[in-house]
Amino acid sequence: MEGTMRKFAAFALALSVVAACGGGGTGGGGGTTDESAQAPGKDVKPAAKIVWWHAMSGVNGDALNKIVDGFNKSQSNTKVEAVFQGTYDDLLAKLNTALASNAAPALVQVYDIGQRYMYDSGQVVPMQAFIDRDKFDTADFEPAVINYYKYQDKLQSMPFNASSAILYFNKDAFKEVGLDPTKPPQTFTEVADAAKKLTKKDASGQTVRFGFGPSIYGWLFEQLLATSASPYADNGNGRDNRATKVVYNNAQGKAILDWWKAGLDGGYFYNPGIDNNGAANAFDAGKSAMYIESTARLRGHINTAKFEVGTGLYPRPDAKPKDGGNIIGGASLYIMKSRPVDEQQAAWEFVKYAMTPAVQAQWQADTGYYPIRKSAYNEGPSKDWSTKYPQFLTAINEIRDSPQNRFTNGAVLGVMPQARARTQKMIESVLLGKETSQAALDSAVTEMNTQIDSYNKANKP
Repeated sequence: MEGTMRKFAAFALALSVVAACGGGGTGGGGGTTDESAQAPGKDVKPAAKIVWWHAMSGVNGDALNKIVDGFNKSQSNTKVEAVFQGTYDDLLAKLNTALASNAAPALVQVYDIGQRYMYDSGQVVPMQAFIDRDKFDTADFEPAVINYYKYQDKLQSMPFNASSAILYFNKDAFKEVGLDPTKPPQTFTEVADAAKKLTKKDASGQTVRFGFGPSIYGWLFEQLLATSASPYADNGNGRDNRATKVVYNNAQGKAILDWWKAGLDGGYFYNPGIDNNGAANAFDAGKSAMYIESTARLRGHINTAKFEVGTGLYPRPDAKPKDGGNIIGGASLYIMKSRPVDEQQAAWEFVKYAMTPAVQAQWQADTGYYPIRKSAYNEGPSKDWSTKYPQFLTAINEIRDSPQNRFTNGAVLGVMPQARARTQKMIESVLLGKETSQAALDSAVTEMNTQIDSYNKANKP
């Protein structure tokens, strides 16, 4: 147990360097999750009460509590207590402390970039064990969503709040400059050309509207690599076997940074810095006419912006690589191995409830996250939501049209939080003219590969 605690402590410390996008046991030993880990026997009765730690606040927190309340009223065997633990980073730090005192909850919500570490921790009962035991049918689940949380094609956790990245644009601004709002740009060149037309200056020459204004955010760079059909890391983006190095200092990575830098130097791209909220606020205020961000922002933009909000596919190279597509973000649910088997069983019963089409449809309507199941779109709340916010169909089509491969499944690294932070530093260095694109890519890759090597040595299978 002590070895695992050191791993969790190190990981919790690392998490403090980067915010989440968007956007973790019988046994207490460290090391990679035991692939033979079993779900409780079918004859195990679920516990009378379990605790679920989560990181959803505000409207999303209210929606989560609605699910819990619905489950508790739907049956009399188990009561779920949902406990808000702050940010995703806060939650993992608290999980570290709880594991040390055998006080971990039965169910934990962990963000996307924590999945490799959760796998390596040895503190999780793989969701696949429950699925195989009950022959639970996942054929109705969105492939892009469920594949993101698989390692060696086995599901480690259950997707819960899922999103991806799209292009947001100001339809009124498009009409103003003669661009067709029904045909948003798709390629790097098309985005740049549209941004030039959309950029607007006042009488004094001051720019009052930029054409395009993305935040410096590591997740967005990962998405651009995926639409470029280019890997972030080796060994199938860390999904076939543990990644040993990142490999994005290639022609595709350079093309992304060169495109971004050219737009900034040309005066038609806006740079809000490492500030997702700043980029979103600039878009709402009309300071930038286009930007890229999570689908989780959609409802907020529609409610806040004083113009008609349009949505388009995430940018990609001019050649539109057939193997390129988008990656899922968000968080998933882990059943902890340190809890008694009756609590594990109760957690599984709740997970199954949360995955039902009706619950998923209501979750979408209350939050804007993707339903995990396709059949959820046949439910009233989802139908009503999609009718009210037709822009959301862009996001649905995007993930369904994306091919399922190691590019679009996304990268998993034990040091993914540090990798995202280093990517942001890399992009900033290029945009500020401190390094050339290739030099910045090479230095970031060299630094991250050292960290990956250290992690792998400290977390041997």
